[in-house]
Amino acid sequence: MSLDESSAVNLTERIAFLTAELDRQQLRFARRRRRDKRKAFALQMATVTLSATITVLLGLRVAGTAQQLLTNIALVLGAFVTVLAAMEAFFDHRGLWVGRTVTVRRLEALRRQAEYRLIGGSEDEVTLALLDELLAELDKIIADDQRAWLRLRSAGLQPTEATGDEQGREPRPEGRLKEQDSVSRI
Repeated sequence: MSLDESSAVNLTERIAFLTAELDRQQLRFARRRRRDKRKAFALQMATVTLSATITVLLGLRVAGTAQQLLTNIALVLGAFVTVLAAMEAFFDHRGLWVGRTVTVRRLEALRRQAEYRLIGGSEDEVTLALLDELLAELDKIIADDQRAWLRLRSAGLQPTEATGDEQGREPRPEGRLKEQDSVSRI
């Protein structure tokens, strides 16, 4: 095998690696995003449903011991609501879902850029430097997601706030996004 053939094989293997790694990471973060979205929705709906049930139980007017039983059931359900609210505050599945959405969108953009720059390019256009640049961008996206997750776990910030400073914005001190901010990023 000549030196040129060896370089072409090496380049082809690196393109295959980069493409496979993009596939793997995109699938991984999309799966995490769906999981966090499901958990956020389930926690929110459980909290709302239990709260509504408590309201109905306390509002019902029945005679005798049935009233006391309904009050006790409402008390137990109130405790469950408190536990669910604490779980949401600690795990912040909604914040994770929004942060993962940002990561998935960045991975999709990188995939488009990689396909555009790699497919149909001549050997002069597809260089090791280009592949290294694309791999470095993939590594940066993964590292940014990891930093956002660590900030969420250590400082109580939303993942989107941690990545918000990339866009020239400071994280919000109150630790919550305004509704229109989170919707515009999805």
